[in-house]
Amino acid sequence: MFNSMTQPMYIKGDIMLIAKYNRFDESVEIGDLNNPSDGWVTYDPTQGASSDELTEICNSLYDRCLLAELGIEGFTPADQHKLIKS
Repeated sequence: MFNSMTQPMYIKGDIMLIAKYNRFDESVEIGDLNNPSDGWVTYDPTQGASSDELTEICNSLYDRCLLAELGIEGFTPADQHKLIKS
């Protein structure tokens, strides 16, 4: 269900979240690694999350997903990074 090699994650204390960009719906979805059975939840930054702390975390994951989707340097998904031997 979750592929941590290609998606932004936030892990600190009891909070373990992962995010992905859904190209079909053009939305960012967030999953709770502590409760994978809950599945993906579409995140809307204009609505926020259930607390200020979670809103800040989810906003960061949301931004990172959008930047990666746009192909911004430094935000590309892990599976698209190219290692160059110098």
